[in-house]
Amino acid sequence: MTNRISFHPPCGWGEAFWTLSWSTVFISIQGVLSVIFLKNWDFTWPGLFSQSLTTIIYITLVTLWVLWMVLDHAIWKFFRLKPVLFKKVKSEKIKVDKRFVAPFDFLKWFGIVNQLYQPLVTEYEVKLEGWPKEFSGLSIVQISDLHYGKYISNNYLKAVLHKAKQLKPDLFALTGDFINFKKDITAMKGLLKGFKAPLGVYAVLGNHDHGADPVGLTKALKEDGVQVLDHEVVYHKRKGKKLAIMGAAELWFGNRDESAIRDAKADAKILLAHHPDHFYLGKQSGANIQISGHTHGGQICFPLLGPLIVPSNQGRKYFGGFYREKKTVLFVTNGIGCYPPLRVLCQPEIVKLVLKPL
Repeated sequence: MTNRISFHPPCGWGEAFWTLSWSTVFISIQGVLSVIFLKNWDFTWPGLFSQSLTTIIYITLVTLWVLWMVLDHAIWKFFRLKPVLFKKVKSEKIKVDKRFVAPFDFLKWFGIVNQLYQPLVTEYEVKLEGWPKEFSGLSIVQISDLHYGKYISNNYLKAVLHKAKQLKPDLFALTGDFINFKKDITAMKGLLKGFKAPLGVYAVLGNHDHGADPVGLTKALKEDGVQVLDHEVVYHKRKGKKLAIMGAAELWFGNRDESAIRDAKADAKILLAHHPDHFYLGKQSGANIQISGHTHGGQICFPLLGPLIVPSNQGRKYFGGFYREKKTVLFVTNGIGCYPPLRVLCQPEIVKLVLKPL
């Protein structure tokens, strides 16, 4: 419930406060109702049928609610989701200065390692249905969720971004949440300069960028040579075939006119969207692949259980990795930064995707 309902910013409240307040209220209400309706039930079948009608109705509604959520997830996983043909080509650690020591060091006494400063470069080869052979081998390097600030500093990012520039893709995709506060725009000025790719360097803004200063950040990115897409489409041609690079506006705060993306006409389509919840637009626009961030891969994950909190109204469905519905593949990266500055079983990453026809 926290995942599904909490992450809709109400009247500009901070996400963390809203999530905490919603969770607290929800758990409190559930606790009070449980005490009221279940205090006389011994949790046996005979005992159930001796309860009042209101208690039986309450238990029935809760049971149906849980069953519906389980059924919804099962239908999604076993019927809606289609297999994605991809393989990990390589994974390499990025060398960073040993002086960067992750906070919350005391957690190691509980067997928990903060992986904040353990970034990877991961390369995948992905086969896409309907992808033209003329664009076979097209490569994208995705950088997402820098969350520039105290823990993700200029010096740290220089090492990470230097590695990204060496990957020499056909295009760079920067999928939002560059900053947390307006003051960070000046501090990181010039950091994203020097990115070059044959098809361009593109960015979409994230929710934190909009909470800080979207206009100022857009101007700074453009000065550094990054093209910011706001429900806009850029076209490229190769051997008679047309490629559309589509950039979605921020889901919660941004432009609502999706017509340019929905009406895009091309033989191959790539959608850049900060939120994986934009997957509806990826499918409706006929994108071959949507590339997103925002979730930080769950950020704090548990063995077998995975992440417990994912900032998505789809719950944990699209927390990280590859997914496919209909003909559209969604890829969600772990990103680089995070807040709070803690990563457990979820290393930061830069990703290179090499796209090939199925």
